[in-house]
Amino acid sequence: MYIKVLFLICFTFYNYCYSQKQFDKIELRHLNPIIINSDIKIIIEPVKTGKQRMKVAVESKKNNYSRNLSKKEYAAIDEAVLKINPKILYTISDNGKDTLTTNCMDGYSTGITIFKNNKKQTFFVSCLSRMDKYKNERKDFWYAAKLIFETGNVKIKELED
Repeated sequence: MYIKVLFLICFTFYNYCYSQKQFDKIELRHLNPIIINSDIKIIIEPVKTGKQRMKVAVESKKNNYSRNLSKKEYAAIDEAVLKINPKILYTISDNGKDTLTTNCMDGYSTGITIFKNNKKQTFFVSCLSRMDKYKNERKDFWYAAKLIFETGNVKIKELED
């Protein structure tokens, strides 16, 4: 009897935690402004309004792809995006300029936009590379971007180990 009650409590708690998803939508954009049609857009959003199932959609010149996410995949992405520290990795200011300086030319630009309660917050990094996983100010952004790319089955050689 006690085991059934304990199981019911754990099951209810797990469902409640998952139902409290952190974001309405997560959008990642990766592009090189020098290369025409290099834009990749990955969107993670609910399957239908009010549903707890999430889907990932990939839009690019070469690939249009959509699939449902598992709870484990979404939880990992959700947790990674929450770790991005806006005080270290600066957000885009109102005038649209990146406040984080970089030392590369003609590199890829990567932005993660999160939507929650009709508000949006954008994080933007130029020249994201696999070496960023070792830099304190970029490692959380790198990891979140890598998870989103893997979830969308998109391989970006700049991020591969």
